[in-house]
Amino acid sequence: MKIGILTYYGDLNCGTNLQAYSTLRAVREQYPAADVEIIPFHGFRQYNHPYLSNCTPASILRDCERIAKYARFRKELLNGNNDKTITSVEKALDYIESRQYDIIFIGSDTLLELNRLPQGYDGLSAYWLSPRIKAKKVFLAASCRNVEYDNLSSCQKEQMQATLATFSAFGMRDTFSQELIAKYVPEDKVEIVPDPTFGLDIDYSHIEGYLKKNRIDIPQKSVCIHCYKTDVWAEPVANALKEQGYTIVSLRPVKWADIVLNNMSPLEQLGVFRYFKLVITHRFHEAIFSMKNDTPMLLYVDHIQNLKTTQGESKHSALMKSVGLYPHNLVDTQDITPEQILKQIPVAINNFDKKRDEIKKTVTIMGKRYIRFIENFKEQNAQ
Repeated sequence: MKIGILTYYGDLNCGTNLQAYSTLRAVREQYPAADVEIIPFHGFRQYNHPYLSNCTPASILRDCERIAKYARFRKELLNGNNDKTITSVEKALDYIESRQYDIIFIGSDTLLELNRLPQGYDGLSAYWLSPRIKAKKVFLAASCRNVEYDNLSSCQKEQMQATLATFSAFGMRDTFSQELIAKYVPEDKVEIVPDPTFGLDIDYSHIEGYLKKNRIDIPQKSVCIHCYKTDVWAEPVANALKEQGYTIVSLRPVKWADIVLNNMSPLEQLGVFRYFKLVITHRFHEAIFSMKNDTPMLLYVDHIQNLKTTQGESKHSALMKSVGLYPHNLVDTQDITPEQILKQIPVAINNFDKKRDEIKKTVTIMGKRYIRFIENFKEQNAQ
């Protein structure tokens, strides 16, 4: 049996690579006798360049080290050799079809988004597949990001109906995606399946080795701020926290951080969150990694990136709701200010502390639910 996993991977996003790794491991564990691979395909060009904002010669060297680590991760753990970038939807479908899979798992991540289509193309992306691909097709914690039914063209709606009719199971990562699929599929057939990284075990030897090799000591009273270069609130927040005695850590080069960690591998970064008193981040997966490391987090939504739907939903808010941390551990207002973040920090920490045991239990349940979905599909299709 040949099984393909259609997912995002291979860029410099820690979460993207670890969700691909988690998916690959989970499917291989359930199908030990099968030939399981991540489909070596990208629908758009990967961004693999150093941070250029606030860079220094030292930070550029560290970034080059990070790029090399990610390349090794892709090659050694994701078997990402000879992968192809195919921006033409039809050519991409031809390529996937030619590999003759028996089963294709589509997920996780925001694979079903439609904001990366070729200009002027009226249809769905290759990640939705097509009726002509005869493999059993399964959505596995897939998300549509901010695709709304009312904004689809007639052609897109027709293609969606045709391709969904050929799917065997529907596991969506959030309720918004579940509702979109339920426009075409009986609602009781569309399940919520948590992100695969909930079930990823953390091997702390990676981050311990990294800190020792680089002679880095992260003080006990440290806050990690992972933000965009355009987040003007970050520096005033960092300065205010320093006045309170905190050490500020950043995962990208910024002049206001005491410690810059921009040369970690995905597995090193997965474990680093245990060293912080608080993580402030715009990254979906870093919120999960914080929870898995038992570390309070404050997640924020970037409105410039248009991550929210017209109903005000985002993958960030969906995640916080799923683990019982909404709205206290989320900032999703327009034009975030330093005062807003500083006011929300004690609220986020207190809420996390109050629910710490409940969060640990929820994280464990989420990981088991993900595996159970794959097990159920396997059992149903073995009959």
